[in-house]
Amino acid sequence: MSDLHVTVCRDCGWRGFPERLWCPACGSDEVGTAVAASGVVAEGTSVRRAPGRELAEPVAVATVRLEGGGTAVARVEGGGGGEAAVSLDDGAPVARPGSAT
Repeated sequence: MSDLHVTVCRDCGWRGFPERLWCPACGSDEVGTAVAASGVVAEGTSVRRAPGRELAEPVAVATVRLEGGGTAVARVEGGGGGEAAVSLDDGAPVARPGSAT
């Protein structure tokens, strides 16, 4: 697992995921990154199919409002909602409710 990074615009303060080369809000290329270690699980669903196949087990996914701004669609481990720790697992965002720091 690794940290989930978001783009932060140095000109207007916009924050978002995935990382960007320029700010979609103001067009500036003065962007940096910050770690988003937690968020709030907002809306979720279960995915039962992958391209061309059925999944053996449904996978829980949800939108996660990241600390400081921005939203990510993440796999949810452990069920539930509310505060969650977020990270990258094999390049994909993962939320773990009840584990927020």
